This record gives sequence, structure tokens and C-alpha cells, in this order.
Amino acid sequence: MAGADPDFVHKLVFLGDSGVGKTSLVQRYVYDSLAPDIGRTIGAMLHVKSVDFEGAKHKLVVWDLGGQVAFAALREQYCSRASGAFFVFDRTRLETLEHIDDWLDSLYTAAGKIPVVAVENKIDLEPAITKEQIREMIEARGLSWIQTSATENLNVNIAFEELVREIRMPKE
Repeated sequence: MAGADPDFVHKLVFLGDSGVGKTSLVQRYVYDSLAPDIGRTIGAMLHVKSVDFEGAKHKLVVWDLGGQVAFAALREQYCSRASGAFFVFDRTRLETLEHIDDWLDSLYTAAGKIPVVAVENKIDLEPAITKEQIREMIEARGLSWIQTSATENLNVNIAFEELVREIRMPKE
């Protein structure tokens, strides 16, 4: 696919509290690797990956946003004109799921009602959140929910495929 013009270009943003594994998921998907000493993302990092999906060429422009409260003012700027988003939470910390509305409000204010996939990350660790708590928070907001582990490389590609699918064929 190198050199070929994409059929579609999608701006994807990663949202979620600091330490939930956004950068690890991005690195695992875009570079198929995982640095053991990933630090906190300051501001935002931009990554690009070209993929073939359902017979079309897609250029994914992936924005990894810092989760610290200090960057809250920048969220809407980074989310502007996004095609889709991931809301990532850490299954070992309930508060990362409870902040979903703060993240979605910023996203929807900047980009409108775009597709969002909720990502329960760190499924290789013991959960501190019940499936019922997750279902209640995610389903009430009409989001898809995928369980991943960047460390174990579980379902990372599936999460990206689901978001691209929802961008191409939005839910009614």
C-alpha cells in the first residue's frame, strides 16, 4: 500500500485518564511493539498507519492525548474534526470509567456525535470493576465495548477494526 493514495482518511483520537494505557495501545497497533518504559504523554502525539480494510485503503491519523487534567483545555482542540474516538479505561481503577462523561462531553462538543468505541484495557490484570458496572456505563451511552491488553497484544487490532467499521457504517 506504500505510495498509494488512500480511499479514506480518518482522524482517530484516544481519550481517557492518565495511565490507562492509551499510548501502549497506540504503539502496539501502529508499530507492533511495546516499550517497557513508556512515560506519560505530554499534550498529544500523532501517529499514522495505512491499512487495507474491507477492500479499501484507509489512512489512520491517530492522536494520543495526554490524560492529565492539565491538558483538559486542549482536548477540544485535538478532538476537532475527528472521525472517531476510543475511550480507554483501566479495568483495575473504577474512577477511570467513572470519568467517561467528562471525556465524551469534550469530544462531542468539538467533533459532534461521532463513533466511539469504549476500550477496557489491561485485561491481563485482575479487575476492580464488575461487568455489570461496565455494561451500565457503556451501554447507557450507546457505545461498543472491547476488552484489550496492549501488554499481551489481545484484541488491539479488533478495537481499531471496530472503530473503522463504525466510522464507515454508523449505528442508527
